[in-house]
Amino acid sequence: MDYNVASEYSKYKELLDQNKEKEAVTYISECNSFVSQHITDAGQEATKICHAVTLFLNLLTQENVSYKDEGSKYMFYWLHVDILKNKIPISNTLSLYRALYKIYTDEEENYDLNDYINQVNEHTSDKLVKLTGIYDLFKKYDCDVRKLSLNTKCTSECVNLFPNYVEECRKGYDKEFCKELKNFREQYNYFISKVRKCEGEQYLLPPVENFDSVGMIIIPFSLIFVTSFILPFLYKFTALGPFIRRVIGKNKNTWDNINEETGQLLYTDEMGNNNLKKNNYNIAYNLS
Repeated sequence: MDYNVASEYSKYKELLDQNKEKEAVTYISECNSFVSQHITDAGQEATKICHAVTLFLNLLTQENVSYKDEGSKYMFYWLHVDILKNKIPISNTLSLYRALYKIYTDEEENYDLNDYINQVNEHTSDKLVKLTGIYDLFKKYDCDVRKLSLNTKCTSECVNLFPNYVEECRKGYDKEFCKELKNFREQYNYFISKVRKCEGEQYLLPPVENFDSVGMIIIPFSLIFVTSFILPFLYKFTALGPFIRRVIGKNKNTWDNINEETGQLLYTDEMGNNNLKKNNYNIAYNLS
């Protein structure tokens, strides 16, 4: 799953927030009796959240593929962070997310969003929350810089979070997660160095790639070590041995022929030089 929505979430947040604030919304009747202890514990009204989500889902069904994809993903983040304040496990928010979607499909019998909703699981939703969260911190830092100009620090909370996410990227197998971290680093470092004009490596985010210098040294030596045992075996007990001997024999004959031709050329050249010397000597003798 890609995480593009992490950097392009503002429009979805605005729609969900607007839906939540609408008065006396009665789009889905089942929402009027919807109850969620998690939502109540977070100081929110479960019925309002249900209406906000179902209205948003109805909008998504009318949009293009990209909008459906990103909107479905951001809705999870909105529930987990904006509504539930990141205080309950991802798995619990995921259950709420699917329960609200079921309310919508039971009423509308519209299953166009099934694939988009189902791609949000415990693994991807955790990464989604982290990426969207760090982009949100960056956005707030950006706003502070533009308001306060040089009175703001050259560091933000992103500097503390990013290395942890990079470590998670290196240990895992989610290429899209790593890719989005690279995108974030590029944007953040550009802002710090070119817009904020902070000088010094300590203000920049570290690279996502893991350069394993030890591995780069060990691997070549390992190959040499293994090859030194394998080649003698192949030479002695397989068809590779006769083949190599034939190649070496051909090369030896070729070099012998070259050396013989070279020797003949040198001999001919020497004979020519000797004849020339004799002629010169005879000429000199006759002149005298």
